[in-house]
Amino acid sequence: MNRRQFLLGLGVFGLSGLNYAGYKYWPDAGLTNPCLSAMPDALAQHPLMQKIWDGIDASKVWDSHVHLVGTGDSASGVWFNPNMDSYSHPILKLQKQFYMNGVCAEDGNVDASTVERLLSLHAEMPAGYKSMLFAFDWYRDAQGRPLTEQSIFYVSNHYASKLAQLYPQYFEWVASIHPYRADAIDALEQAKAEGARAIKWLPSGMGIDPGSAKCDAFYKKAAQLDMPIISHTGRESAVQGGDQSFGNPLKMRRALDAGVRVVLAHCASHGEDVDLDHGNQRVKSFKLFERLMDAPEYQSLVFGEISAITLINHAWVIHSILARPDWHDRLLNGSDYPLPGIFPLINTRQLNQLGLLEDAHLPFLHALKQYNPLMFDFAVKRLMRSKNNSFANSVFETRKFFNHSHASSRS
Repeated sequence: MNRRQFLLGLGVFGLSGLNYAGYKYWPDAGLTNPCLSAMPDALAQHPLMQKIWDGIDASKVWDSHVHLVGTGDSASGVWFNPNMDSYSHPILKLQKQFYMNGVCAEDGNVDASTVERLLSLHAEMPAGYKSMLFAFDWYRDAQGRPLTEQSIFYVSNHYASKLAQLYPQYFEWVASIHPYRADAIDALEQAKAEGARAIKWLPSGMGIDPGSAKCDAFYKKAAQLDMPIISHTGRESAVQGGDQSFGNPLKMRRALDAGVRVVLAHCASHGEDVDLDHGNQRVKSFKLFERLMDAPEYQSLVFGEISAITLINHAWVIHSILARPDWHDRLLNGSDYPLPGIFPLINTRQLNQLGLLEDAHLPFLHALKQYNPLMFDFAVKRLMRSKNNSFANSVFETRKFFNHSHASSRS
């Protein structure tokens, strides 16, 4: 692959703003995932492997952000927009190719092979480790009707729930319910009854304005059921289209004011939003995330989620987050799988140059990335340091947050 093709690949995930400066982020482990299996003993027993799990109770580690990927070739309820297979939409087509490589999909057997890959990755994790599998609702109009032409992909609640039931040693599940749906309250109650641990929203990609009064009934019921909402904040690059302003962290205040526990995915670490409190000037979305995290009235309700912060266009924020140990009891780790399996998106050399990883970490991480992207993502975050600050163990031991039975503080 030449320089021009690599930069096109960056553009697939909204990284084209790096322009030719992006060349210095040439993938540290190659462009494509080799999908290696059976991690060698030398890697599994590596001293750094022991270090990343030191002091961690794996039975309390629930990866809070894992996407299911498929094509519906097994009647799974998974759907991709047909434009992602069309040469008339080259960016979408290339994006799908990256996703399929990231999950090690087999042509003609995509649904089953991607699940098999997830199972094999989890079998290499310490006993008790789990992933929270995300459903993903349609993009919907103001009346809550699905608009397939504006949707990029869809994953049914039934499919996510079914996998969690089939493999309870490895998976929990997170429902996705658009609040404008006529049946939103019934769907929320059903998801809770079927064991869903939370609700997943991507506001721009689903057509949800979290600050709209249309969400009020949903928020009231979510608070009653103590169902947290994990909502994307900041700019969305991976799922094209929609209204980017819906990802403004301040729009989640409506949910917080209704008593809903809210998880601000990615800590709003990418992009800019309008500062709704100060003259509508545009500021970094992360600044608005900081404001919510520091608001005294929301200390028991608002949480940050650190998935995707190691991506090359998000990594600038890591020093700032590590410098806030007072937040760490309200931070949740997630991998945003399959993104760690899409090799160009995370560059350990960049993290090293930022002073977050030591030179000695890189060979271990490079090898680990080839075999197990989930373990790789966990290892990167466990090894990162900034002025002697690192993520507290509680950031990774997320189970207690999702087992919480009262909308109060994490304890």
